[in-house]
Amino acid sequence: MEKLNLLLKQISEIVLKEKILQEEKRKRGENFNIFNVLGLSTSEVRLHSAFIAELLNPNGDHGLGSKFMESFIDNVIEKKCPCPFLFESSSAKVYVEYSIGNVTDDYKEGGRIDLLIQDNNKQTIIIENKINAGDQPLQLYRYNKYANKNLSKEQYVLLYLTLNGLQPSDSSIGDNQFDYFCVSYREDILPWLEKCIAIAALYPRIRETITQYVTNLKQILSIMEDNNLDNYLEILTSDGNISTTIDILEHSYDIQTKIRENFIANIQQLCENMGFIFKCDDKLKTASNYSWMYIFEKKNKDIQFVIGVEKHTNADGFQMGFKVNSELNVKNKEQFLFGDDCKPSEDFPFGSTYLWSESGKTGSGRWWRWDEWPTLRDMTNGKMFGFIEKQLRRIKDENIFKRMNDIISKENNAE
Repeated sequence: MEKLNLLLKQISEIVLKEKILQEEKRKRGENFNIFNVLGLSTSEVRLHSAFIAELLNPNGDHGLGSKFMESFIDNVIEKKCPCPFLFESSSAKVYVEYSIGNVTDDYKEGGRIDLLIQDNNKQTIIIENKINAGDQPLQLYRYNKYANKNLSKEQYVLLYLTLNGLQPSDSSIGDNQFDYFCVSYREDILPWLEKCIAIAALYPRIRETITQYVTNLKQILSIMEDNNLDNYLEILTSDGNISTTIDILEHSYDIQTKIRENFIANIQQLCENMGFIFKCDDKLKTASNYSWMYIFEKKNKDIQFVIGVEKHTNADGFQMGFKVNSELNVKNKEQFLFGDDCKPSEDFPFGSTYLWSESGKTGSGRWWRWDEWPTLRDMTNGKMFGFIEKQLRRIKDENIFKRMNDIISKENNAE
C-alpha cells in the first residue's frame, strides 16, 4: 500500500504540472482554436471530414497542390497497406459525404461515404470517419460492396478512422470477410498533420490553421505535453513501479465498475433529495446490456424517466428518455427533453436521446459508452452528474411528469 500511495503521489504531481502548463498556455493564447470557439470541435462532417478533404484536395485553396495528398499516401496509406498502393496525387478528386444511393431496408446497399478520394486511374481511397458517433448497420459492408462492384480489388483501400484506432463493430461488418484498415487520429492523422505543418512552413496562414486544428485534436484526445508524458510513462514503467502499475491495469474492470457504482449512488441520492423514487437494475454498474435506472413520482408512477442501455456496443449505447406503462395508449406524442435528436417513438412516446456530452448536442461526445475512460472521468469530475441533475431539475420545476400524465389520462378517458 505504501508503494501504491507513493506511485499515486508521483503521478498526481505530473498531472498537476500538466494542468498548470495548460493554464499558462491558455493565458498566452496558445490553446486558442477557432474550431472550438465555433462549437465545431467534434463535428465529423462540418469540421473533420471537411478539413481533411480540403488538405487532400490538390486544387484546394491552400495553394500547395498535391503535397498534402502525397504526404498522406506516404505517411498513412503506405503504413497501413501491406501492398503498394499506386495513386496519382496530382489528379485526385475529393468528395465529402459521397452518396452511393439510399440505404435499402436490409441495410446491404446505399449510404454516404464520409470521404472518397479518387485519381484519374480510378485508384480510390474510402474513409469512414468516426469521432463520437456509433456504427450504422452494415456500414462498412455497404461501402466495401459498392467499391467491390465498381472497382478491382487492387484499385481501392477502405479505412476506418477513429480517435484511437478502434475496430468497427460486428454490426458494421456483419458476417462478411473483406479487407479494411483501422486508422487513428492519435497515431496516424496527428503525425501526418505535423508533416503538413512542415510542408506549409512558408505559408503562415495555412500553417497556423493546421496548427489550430492540431491543437483541437490534442484537446479532444487529452494529449499531454511531451515532457510530462515522458515523465508520466517513466514513473509508471520504472523497475520499482511496473509491478504496481500492472496490478492496477489488471483490476481496471473492477475500477470501472466501482466508478459506475459510485455514480449511480450519487444519482440515487439526488433523486431522494428531490422527492423522486429511484430504482435501478443491479447490472447497470457493469454497463451490461438491457440495464436501466428508473426515476419517477409516486403519484405519476406510470411515467418513468429512464437512463440505460439496450445493447452496449460501438453501434448502440446509453440513452435517456421517458417510458410509459405499456398498457396505456399515447397518441399525442410530444418532446419533453433537451437536445436536437429527441424524437418521440413507440418505446419513448415523449422523447429520448443518446447521452453525448454536457452540451447535449448530437455527436459532441461519447457518454453513450460507459466503458470508455473519458466517460468514466466525467462520471467522477461532476460533468455527467451535473448534466443529469439539470434534466431532473427541469422535470421537477416544469412539473413534466404531471403534464405527461394529464395527456395520457385525457387520451385514455376519451376512449
